[in-house]
Amino acid sequence: MTALGLSTPLELLDELKRKVRALNQLQFQVLQLIGALDQQGAAQALGYKDLVEVFKHALRWDPKVSRRKVKQAQALCPSITPTGSLLAPALPGVADAMAAGELSEDHVEVLAEAMAGLPSVAEEHVVAYALQHEPRSAKAFCTELAYRLDQDGPQPREPQPVQPRNSLRRQWKAGRYLLSADLDAETGAKLDALIDPLAKPEPGDLRTAPEREGDALCEVADLALRGSGDRIHGGDRVQLTVTVDYDKLREGIGTALLDNGDRLPMSRVRRIACDAAVIPAVLGSRSQIYDVGRKTRTINAGLRRVLVARDKGCAFPGCTRPPKHCEAHHIKFWADGGETNAANLVLLCRRHHDLAHHSQWQIQMLEGRPAFRPPAFIDPLRRPRTNEIRAA
Repeated sequence: MTALGLSTPLELLDELKRKVRALNQLQFQVLQLIGALDQQGAAQALGYKDLVEVFKHALRWDPKVSRRKVKQAQALCPSITPTGSLLAPALPGVADAMAAGELSEDHVEVLAEAMAGLPSVAEEHVVAYALQHEPRSAKAFCTELAYRLDQDGPQPREPQPVQPRNSLRRQWKAGRYLLSADLDAETGAKLDALIDPLAKPEPGDLRTAPEREGDALCEVADLALRGSGDRIHGGDRVQLTVTVDYDKLREGIGTALLDNGDRLPMSRVRRIACDAAVIPAVLGSRSQIYDVGRKTRTINAGLRRVLVARDKGCAFPGCTRPPKHCEAHHIKFWADGGETNAANLVLLCRRHHDLAHHSQWQIQMLEGRPAFRPPAFIDPLRRPRTNEIRAA
């Protein structure tokens, strides 16, 4: 204990990493034992229905924990055919990484579920991503990878999915007005675009998040009653950003990306395009200035559209925050001579914006995309990382 008390934060972190790696290796050994018990039919030999019941009594594990571990063991351990032949694990790459202590049980759970819907050749890519990110981010990457491998969606011979209906319940009760809604993704994204900028906490704001969002909804109602000429989001009208390949829009295939990360069928996007202004975010319009230079540090609406089209949300590796939760960060600080243009700006959520200012993470532009060099205690070589979830 005395040695730990005298250690530096980096020494303590290094020791923690060693312990966690050893713990992951030990957990893999546990899965190997479970796999061997499963292969030998141990439950039946002991008079039990299955291993879940065995572990309930022998190890005092909850059934949920037992089922998860048995499922992971079946994915990571070799199996034996009825003829006695030995088969390789279903996920050999994941097994090797966990055996080396580099992946946790939570990682394995995410990757095993994802690989059930991905081709086996994808395992190398999902493992490589999981080795650098937490399980939640790995799950988002697998979801995006599944989309990239099947961008055209269902075959034309398959029936079109039934469009979900919107429903709203309204009720007066004890002088209060109660609302409950079940809305499609497109309408939900529009409502988020209206409420989010109005629900941001002000300095000293003591309201809870539900209270702020409730007040924002009331303000949206007031704005709607006052007419369509109001500006309520950074001097610009509220907009729903839809990122779409123009050729796919014209041909009506694939899906498009909403600014909240959800995807819409191209048929819905074509309907939106019929009654919405189409803003070519890369080329821009003659009235928009995308390079403010040193005149101001303020990000105008046109420049923000360029950043949204490029970064698609927080650009920090593994982050899934959508553009509406992000701020524009000067890579070279404006106070230090940095300019206000796309080459010196990156979208970051509040948490990663703070990290950019107060940690050893460094940001640079590589081939037109923001790249992040981690501190040496994360990667001694400080190799640049990008947000692969938003690579498409």
